[in-house]
Amino acid sequence: MRNCAIITNPGAGSYSAIKMDTICRQLADSGIKAEIFPCSTFDEMAAEAARLATLQDGTVITAAGGDGTINAVFNGLAGWKATCAIIPMGTANVMAIELGIISSEDSIARIIAGDIRPLTAGLIRNSGRSSRFFLMAGVGLDGQIVRGVTLKTKKILGKGAYGLSALQSLAAWDSREIQITTEHEEFSCNSLIVTNAARYGGSFLLSGEASLFSPDFELVAIKGYSRRSAVHAITGILSAQSRSEALYRTKAARITINTKKPVQADGDDWGDSPLEIIAEPDYAEIII
Repeated sequence: MRNCAIITNPGAGSYSAIKMDTICRQLADSGIKAEIFPCSTFDEMAAEAARLATLQDGTVITAAGGDGTINAVFNGLAGWKATCAIIPMGTANVMAIELGIISSEDSIARIIAGDIRPLTAGLIRNSGRSSRFFLMAGVGLDGQIVRGVTLKTKKILGKGAYGLSALQSLAAWDSREIQITTEHEEFSCNSLIVTNAARYGGSFLLSGEASLFSPDFELVAIKGYSRRSAVHAITGILSAQSRSEALYRTKAARITINTKKPVQADGDDWGDSPLEIIAEPDYAEIII
């Protein structure tokens, strides 16, 4: 019998004990023994995933929740190339959208089928900390927008909290340039997104060439330093103008950012640059 370890946060707003029991029964009906591991913090979820990965017994380590839960669980898999899966139960479910998963029932069917592909992670680090992202990291405007979203505004406005923060970030525009060095080139820009994900926030096409399975990243940079340039870049993304002149695009597997600006990773405030980002192909095997 195959095993499936489901790590989830019972304190999350989307959590349902009834739904989790149903998921376990559905997996059991297909010959998969499922066990739930409740955790309440990022560190607990990462530690539980790491403990399960060290067993190396073929268990499918599954994150049930939103993109924050997925990021925490997948961070715990470093160094083990474990098999992992997701059951989307969050608000945005960006990872699920990237994988084409439309529901928790769809996830269960895919876990039962067991098809896998190698997942690329992004190691992001500076002198003070390191972690991994699996969708995208943003430096500059993107990082400031995420930093400006409070729990209060997110609870009241939902996704609209990010729109409000974007307006506030543009009003307090930071025109400083950042210096980017990759294995191929050097360039300067105002803001940068380093992405494995094709869509920004799950809804807007950012890069049709980005992939969770690619060995390198798509880099999308705001070239100009004026507020108007940023508005043109944002408009280009929101209107799916993937070749907007306000944006510079390239590929890289190793990126160094030498200027201090706010940073987000997978939708959470990460801290500040300077920092280094390194692609880690074959980080884990993910059920697709």
